[in-house]
Amino acid sequence: MNMSKQNNVFNIGEKESKKQFLAEALIPFLFAGLGLILAGVMLESAEGSEFFTTLPDAVIMVPTLVGLKGNLEMTLSSRLSTLANLGFMESRKDKMNVALSNMALIQCQAIAVSSLAVIPVLFIGEQTISFADTLCLLLSAVVTASLASLVLSLLMVAVVIAARRWKLNPDNISTPVAASLGDVSTLYILLSVGTLVCRMRDLHITLLIVILIFFYVLAIGGAVIASEDRFTLEVLKNGWWPILCAMVITTISGLVLKKSMHTYPPLAAFQPLINGLGGNLVAVQASRISTQLHRARKNREIEVRPLHHYVNPIRAFLGRNEDASAAQILLGISIPSNIIFIFIIFLFGVGFHNTTTFTFSFVLVCAIQVTILLYICQILVRAMWIMRIDPDNSAIPFLTALGDLIGSLLLILCFWSQWKYFGLPVSVDQYTGHKFGH
Repeated sequence: MNMSKQNNVFNIGEKESKKQFLAEALIPFLFAGLGLILAGVMLESAEGSEFFTTLPDAVIMVPTLVGLKGNLEMTLSSRLSTLANLGFMESRKDKMNVALSNMALIQCQAIAVSSLAVIPVLFIGEQTISFADTLCLLLSAVVTASLASLVLSLLMVAVVIAARRWKLNPDNISTPVAASLGDVSTLYILLSVGTLVCRMRDLHITLLIVILIFFYVLAIGGAVIASEDRFTLEVLKNGWWPILCAMVITTISGLVLKKSMHTYPPLAAFQPLINGLGGNLVAVQASRISTQLHRARKNREIEVRPLHHYVNPIRAFLGRNEDASAAQILLGISIPSNIIFIFIIFLFGVGFHNTTTFTFSFVLVCAIQVTILLYICQILVRAMWIMRIDPDNSAIPFLTALGDLIGSLLLILCFWSQWKYFGLPVSVDQYTGHKFGH
């Protein structure tokens, strides 16, 4: 890739207006919310699928795989946005090189890390797992991660290139666009592939093993291609630990989800929304800050102040700086949007009627989650930069994984309080809709 190109670079020195940021971020965010709603409804009704009926503990993999997909695509989005804003995706050759090396990297990471998603099911699941069951889970996870990453990687590359062509900041739009299709496509692929694999395991188990080996060979090929580009080579060497740490956190979220879905069955319809939107918002902020840091280094400006400067929460939300302006807009987008989204969820039918107190409680916990994540974001991204860790590759997995865990815990608190103090019929004994695992 020709790293000397400077022409037509997004002028990072020019401060983006609040109106411009809002206009660019709002529409993709709304589409992302609709996609997450569909994912939640799909998850809530997935109990009747052949895959989850045959292997009930497979639900533990859902947050891990969805989180893995999100982390890979969001880090890809952040990397591509930074490269585009710094002028390294101007010629057709540069675009092709960046796209090929990054898509190869994502395939390698997706196949390798998704293989580990089966481990919690083996050791923590409630059912006895046979070799055939293990093979089904492993192949389902690997194929799902590979196919979802392929589709979403192509989408990310197209979005970033289109944003540059239309003079938009890809930091603001690429992540929400991926999220609008990401969770739905991942869940759909998992259910479809899992069902097909379960049907084949008794008659064609040798074929399943051959298919699994093929995907591992594909991962090796992806690693070879990614190693030929200096940016993806760096991620190939040092970009594993954030993804793995995030996977551990999202696995914990998976256990929380499985237990809570038995206690409060309709919770499954809301979990992707709160976790997905929170992760999308903080990913936009992390990507923007990362681009600022890379730009400041390129322009030989002061990149980052001492870390204690960013600990003050007033700076994060009320200060006169780009971080605070973006945080205000992101919070401002999330609150009214969640009110709209929650009514849309109830249009699909979740087994109980909406109330004013439930709407207020849900919007409140969403706002708390986003506030916590945005505050952590301004510290974590700078801390990584000071430690010479590229936040484009490392910050978003931690932030989205924390968002999953915090969001799941707050959502459980929301449902518990509504059941305990307001008599909302959401517990397993009162709920009349779908009950997961029954």
